[in-house]
Amino acid sequence: MPEHELVTALALPYQMKMTAAVGSLIEPARLGEGARAEGREPSPVSLVGVVQDLSLVRDMPALMEVVRKAARELTGADGATFVLRDGDLCYYAEENAIEPLWKGRRFPMTACISGWSMIHREAVVIEDIYEDPRIPFEAYRPTFVKSLCMVPIRTKAPIGAIGNYWATRHLTTPYELALLQALANSTSVAMENVEVYAELEKRVQDRTRELEEKSQRLAEEHAALLELQRQKEALSALVVHDLKSPAAAIVLAASLQLRSPDLGPAERRRWGVVFSSAERIVRTAASVLDIAQSEEGRLVPRYAVVDLGGLIAEIREQLLPLAEKREQGIEVSCDVPEGALWADRELLGRTLQNLVDNAIRHSPTKSTVRIEAHADAAWVTVAICDEGPGVPVEMRQCIFDRYVRVEEKGRTGWGLGLAFCKMAVEAHGGTSWIEDNVPRGSRFCFRLPVVRAGAS
Repeated sequence: MPEHELVTALALPYQMKMTAAVGSLIEPARLGEGARAEGREPSPVSLVGVVQDLSLVRDMPALMEVVRKAARELTGADGATFVLRDGDLCYYAEENAIEPLWKGRRFPMTACISGWSMIHREAVVIEDIYEDPRIPFEAYRPTFVKSLCMVPIRTKAPIGAIGNYWATRHLTTPYELALLQALANSTSVAMENVEVYAELEKRVQDRTRELEEKSQRLAEEHAALLELQRQKEALSALVVHDLKSPAAAIVLAASLQLRSPDLGPAERRRWGVVFSSAERIVRTAASVLDIAQSEEGRLVPRYAVVDLGGLIAEIREQLLPLAEKREQGIEVSCDVPEGALWADRELLGRTLQNLVDNAIRHSPTKSTVRIEAHADAAWVTVAICDEGPGVPVEMRQCIFDRYVRVEEKGRTGWGLGLAFCKMAVEAHGGTSWIEDNVPRGSRFCFRLPVVRAGAS
C-alpha cells in the first residue's frame, strides 16, 4: 500500500476515536459544574490540555509521563499508577506517588485490583481497602494507601488501567471518577496513535532502506556501465587507429588511379567506388574520434573563411562514383556568396560527406540527391534532399544519437555519421533537423551562423 494511503487508513480510526475522547470530556465538565454548586472547586488541571498533550506524543515513555502526572493532578490524589496488560499479568509501568508503590513489578491479573478492573471491564471505587475482599492486603500493608479507584483503559478488550490512591480514607466522587475515566479514554486513543506512528515510522524506515539499497545497486550498475563504456571507447580508439592508416593508403592509391588520363570508363567507375568506400572508412574513423572529443569538451572548430560552393562541388565529385553506381544523380543549388561563412572546413566537409553519403545509400536507384544551400543576414542553411522512405516523425530527434539507425532492409552502418553531424554543427553554434521532402523522402537540414562569435 502506498504511504499516503497507509497514512489515511491508519489515521482515520484514530481521528474518529479522538473525537469520541474529546466528546467524553463533556461529562467531567458537567460534573465539575455540579461540584461548584456543592461548594467544592474542580481540579485546576485542564483535562482538555492533557488530551492535547496526549495527541502529540509519539512513544510510550512520553505517553506514560503525561499520564502519570495528569492522573494524580486531575483528582488531587496522593498517588497514581499506570498499569499495562502483559498477557495474564499486570505490569505497573509508571507511578507518581508520595511514596514508592509497585513500579516495574508484575502481578497476576487475578491477584490485583487493576487486573480485576480489566477483567470485568469496569471502574472500581474502594473507600477502605481493608474492607474489600478484592484487595490483596499483604501487598498494600507496606504502603500509604487507604482508599483507591481504578479505571480500565478501553472498556472493550482493556489494554491497561489507571489508578488513584489516597493516604486517608476517601470516597472517590463521580466528578473524580469521570475525570479519571476521560483520561483513560484519551490514553487509549493516544496508545493507538503511538502504534500508528510506530508503524508509519517502520514503513518509512523500511522504504528508506529499500530505496538506499536500490540507489546503491544503481550506483554500482552505473559505475560498471561507465567502466564498460570506457573499455569500449578504448577499443574503438584502437580499432579506429588500425583502420585509418590502411584506409587512407587505399584512398591515396585510388585518387592516383583516378587522375590517370589512360583510365577507361569502366575502370574509372570501379576505382571511383574504391575511392568513395575507402574514404567512407576514413571518415567514419575520424567521426568516432571527434564524437569522443565532443563528449569530453575537446571538439573545438578551427574557424576560417569557407567557400561553401567550392566545398559542395568537391563533395559532389568525391561521391559521384557511388551515386553513378546506383544510377543516381547529384544536383546542387547554392547561392551562398564566397567568403560569407566562417567555419571549420574539415568538420563541415565531413558533415556534408556524411549527409550526402547517407542520402545516396537510402535513396532508390535512378533517383536524385539534391544539395541546397542559401544564406540570409544571420544564417547559412544547408539541406540534403533524398527520395528514400523518409524518417518517421517519432525518430527525428533520436536519429542524431549515437548508434541509432532507422531499420531498413539491406542497409548497414554503425549509427555514428548523423551523431557526428549534429555534434559538428552544434560545435559551430548551429542546429540540425529533419523535414519531409516533397513528394517523398527526407530533407536533412542544418544551419550555421554567417559570422562566428567573436570574429571581426
